[in-house]
Amino acid sequence: MRKNNTINDMFSPNMREVITVQVGQCGNQIGKEFWNKIAFEHGISKNGDLIEAKEGDRKDAFFYETEDNKFMPRAILVDLEPRVIDSFSETFYNHENVFIDSSGGGAGNNWALGYSKGLEFKEDILDIVQREAECSDNMESFMFMHSIAGGTGSGLGSNLLENIRELYPKKIIQSYSIFPNNKEISDVVVQPYNSMLTLQRLALYSDTVIVIDNGALTRINSKKTDFNNFTMINDLISTVISTSTSTLRFPTHYLSDIRSINAILVPIDRFKFIIPSYTPFINSTVNRRTDSLDILRKLLSKTNRLATTEDSKINKTISIVNILSGMDCDDIQKGVINVLDKGLINFVDWIPPSYHYVKTKLEKRAGLALNNGTEVAGLLRNTMDQFDRLKRKNAFTEMYRKYSDDLHEFDECKEVIQNLIDAYDTL
Repeated sequence: MRKNNTINDMFSPNMREVITVQVGQCGNQIGKEFWNKIAFEHGISKNGDLIEAKEGDRKDAFFYETEDNKFMPRAILVDLEPRVIDSFSETFYNHENVFIDSSGGGAGNNWALGYSKGLEFKEDILDIVQREAECSDNMESFMFMHSIAGGTGSGLGSNLLENIRELYPKKIIQSYSIFPNNKEISDVVVQPYNSMLTLQRLALYSDTVIVIDNGALTRINSKKTDFNNFTMINDLISTVISTSTSTLRFPTHYLSDIRSINAILVPIDRFKFIIPSYTPFINSTVNRRTDSLDILRKLLSKTNRLATTEDSKINKTISIVNILSGMDCDDIQKGVINVLDKGLINFVDWIPPSYHYVKTKLEKRAGLALNNGTEVAGLLRNTMDQFDRLKRKNAFTEMYRKYSDDLHEFDECKEVIQNLIDAYDTL
């Protein structure tokens, strides 16, 4: 059973819970690394024991305490086959919040099959979502983790995104969406279909989409760390996610809730696709001292972006939020002034330059930039070009006709994403 909150907790302005929704193999693998990372930061063991209390933290935003003084993640784990979730050694998850298709067949990398499974299991999954939401006192947002290219994370994830938006129209939905490497030939031949169909839902139903692509992850991992495997890549992603939530878990005087971050980062609802940058992406055994200006400049560099973009003088920035740690406030302020004075950022001209920073309480000297700008249009355009090449020949469409009498979804998703690209191009 969950321990009841005190009156002070229930009415605290900082008490804004976040429920994570991990869908599919990719989403659950990332989620596992994320929870291990933030549990360590809050002094919580893998079986939920509080080993070391951290002063001033708000672990209750992401964990709840049980009657036997265990801390459990506010996490919902969804998959259509059991392999990944069954491999978790951590025991602090609430097993009532885990949904696995008993048939264990998966979605076969087919968005349409994943979506139809979402329809089939809608009530079962939403029962978990509603129960978790009802156990929160002041739930602020849902945080999705998934891939857009496979079957479960894309198809079932799309259906679940629609359903949660319908049930909770005023809650923020923030998605950490893993894009495929568009520059490599994939084993999943229908990857462009899956991606476009998922992008349509993200464009329509999410509030913020943090874009991370496998091409950039592979490049960063091979150049900036001593290892090159999926575990390290998932660790890179979880580092970005944990850093982006650090001001919620260790509140500061500024940007300590998702709604305030979103208000700055996404001033216009339509432009919600955010590209993160992080530094330093190096093995922990390497120790290099850098000042705030160096960190801020690196966060603007293409080499530290977690999405593959093309440098262009016509790219413009709508807003940037920098989350920094391990630095002196005066040093940060000097770095910010230097960046702005040198004109290193090409801002849109219809709003004042929107360049913000917040210093977290974490000790590691590092920085995360969340960049809302027009360069994401290139990534969307590449995805649509691959989609068009398949659709022009009606290649592999029979895989989708099994679950729908017509292919109107294909036309609808292309229209939505084409309109979005056109809108970015006008900025």
